[in-house]
Amino acid sequence: MTSQLTRESVYIEGPRGRLAGELCYSETDVRAAVLIANPHPLMGGAVNNNVVKRLALDLPTHGCVTLRFDYGGVGKSGGEPADVAENMRQFWETGTSPADPRMAQEAGCAANWLSSQFDLPRIGIGYSFGAYALVSSAIGKLDAVVMISPTVARHDFSPLKDAGLPAMIIYSDDDFATPTEVTRQWLDTLDPPAKGCLLTGGEHFYRGLEPRVVELCANFIDQTIAEGSRA
Repeated sequence: MTSQLTRESVYIEGPRGRLAGELCYSETDVRAAVLIANPHPLMGGAVNNNVVKRLALDLPTHGCVTLRFDYGGVGKSGGEPADVAENMRQFWETGTSPADPRMAQEAGCAANWLSSQFDLPRIGIGYSFGAYALVSSAIGKLDAVVMISPTVARHDFSPLKDAGLPAMIIYSDDDFATPTEVTRQWLDTLDPPAKGCLLTGGEHFYRGLEPRVVELCANFIDQTIAEGSRA
């Protein structure tokens, strides 16, 4: 019998107002609390992104409670929306936008909230810009992290080196946002080493590969919990 999935709306205090989020969990034993950080909202990153939504709804069947949220000014989250024209102008000039640090701070607020609600191993899953948001502001509140197509060509991921956390990197062989070789070279610099998972034909969006992404994340979470119990 399939366990009943519960979807619960929550609100998290952020730097510019309340962030709207959703908890998902099932009747199965909950063994981990998972924070999922969206891609950049100026480029389609929101709670209903295909990868984010699939992770949020499917990981509860693997014993996880998931939290996804919208950054400030997106969806039902409080705060003024970012100046799209100015942020996009600077993004195309520099590879980052003025709103990036604030959104990373909001990811840290979400991690704090999740920690306050659940006394469980805390796993962060960041997709694209969301990987930077987690590493930048939430890494100290996590026990392990998964990064899907991390934007290593544009953002600073150095806090990951100092955290010493179990990490897994999911990346594609045809990602237009970050060339495969750039990700591989970055993986080689990580100490402790991170697990790298290369998916063929995923591009940056992983359309049609969402079940495989969920499977990889679920296996990594299982391994992290098992290793933590032996520590």
